[in-house]
Amino acid sequence: MQERHINFIGLRWLLVLIGCLNLLDFLATQSLVVNGEHAEGNPLMGVIIDTPYFALVKLVAIPLGLVFLWIVRRHAIKQLSLLKLTSLTYLTVVAYTWIVFYL
Repeated sequence: MQERHINFIGLRWLLVLIGCLNLLDFLATQSLVVNGEHAEGNPLMGVIIDTPYFALVKLVAIPLGLVFLWIVRRHAIKQLSLLKLTSLTYLTVVAYTWIVFYL
């Protein structure tokens, strides 16, 4: 029981981290791609980058997906290592973007 509670705390922090990284990614993309002269590296988002759907996906759909993962946390906890890998990858990409373009 104690281990499962600890895993839920870890899951919660991973979901919060992904949400924060998503917001930072949105802000960087707005600044560098939409308002700047850089290209979007993600081909899935590149299709909607100049449409209102971009903000809708980044600011509504992704957070709703994270809330959904929390709601189904008993099943999502089984994929904790995959969520850790996703968080680490996203952190690397966002950190690289902010270091290269803003520092």
